[in-house]
Amino acid sequence: MVAAPPQRSTTARYTIADLDQFPDDGKLRELVDGQIVEWDVTNRLHGYFVGALARLLGNLVADANLGLVLTGDPLIRIQSSEHDARGPDLCFYARGRVPRDLTAAVGDEPPDFVIEILSPTDRAGEVQRKVVDWLRAGVQLLWYVDPDTGITTVYHAGRITSVGPDDDLDGADVLPGFRLRLRTVFDQLAALQAEPDSMATTA
Repeated sequence: MVAAPPQRSTTARYTIADLDQFPDDGKLRELVDGQIVEWDVTNRLHGYFVGALARLLGNLVADANLGLVLTGDPLIRIQSSEHDARGPDLCFYARGRVPRDLTAAVGDEPPDFVIEILSPTDRAGEVQRKVVDWLRAGVQLLWYVDPDTGITTVYHAGRITSVGPDDDLDGADVLPGFRLRLRTVFDQLAALQAEPDSMATTA
């Protein structure tokens, strides 16, 4: 869910520099047209999907030296704006486009590929606005994964497609060779949850 933004004059607009004024309280704060958007803390299912997809994507990228994978919602400026910055759950930069300064609070280079994982309390309007921002920033491939249904909405080359959990997701021409089915990610989690509690069996 998107929380209420901090109090400020309705005519005032925050800039990226203003983000430093907010406390380090673990919340993801993004900047949309000069307004602060706060996203609630996510649940463990969201964290599992981010971790699982980061591992699958990261292994391929590292093994073939294809570029750089980032997690943790690193803020990225949208179209050189001082009033718009977004943070991806997971993103990929191809070789030759890897940012030189990885310590900057806000990056200027848009990723080639972004994966976002829906949270149960995400508002549809805010999600759609984030999609628009990523596409106008220059992201070539965007996945929006629903961990409840397993359906992924894919944005690529001006097209929008829906991919079910039993169908192949792929990196298209942005990351050739990257292919997976979300059913595998679901099955791995189910297998772990089905294992008996070792503490209980030895008590």
